[in-house]
Amino acid sequence: AAALRPYGELVALRGEEVWLLNVTNVIDALDEARSQIVRFDGGDILAIERYAFDAEKIGTAELFKLPMRASPVFVNDVFVERVRKAGLRNVSFEPVWTSDE
Repeated sequence: AAALRPYGELVALRGEEVWLLNVTNVIDALDEARSQIVRFDGGDILAIERYAFDAEKIGTAELFKLPMRASPVFVNDVFVERVRKAGLRNVSFEPVWTSDE
C-alpha cells in the first residue's frame, strides 16, 4: 500500500476485502507526433490507436494517467513486477509502449 500512495488514493470497499486505487498522478507525457491519434474535426482527440510517450516526462513514476478526461492508467515494468510479487489477483496488464521505440 505504501508504494501506491504517491500515485493515488486507496479506497476500501465496505464489507469486502477489496481495495480500489483512484490514480491521481497525472503526467502530460503523450508524444503526439509519434502516437497514432484519431481526431475530431475540431482537433480534439477521439481515440489513440498507438501510444508513444516522452520517457523524460514520465521519469520514475510507476503509475500515471494522461490529462485527458477518460485516460486509462499506465504503469511501468516495476509496478507490474510489484503486483506479481504481491500475489494480487484479478489484475491484468496490456503492453502499449516501450521506451525503446
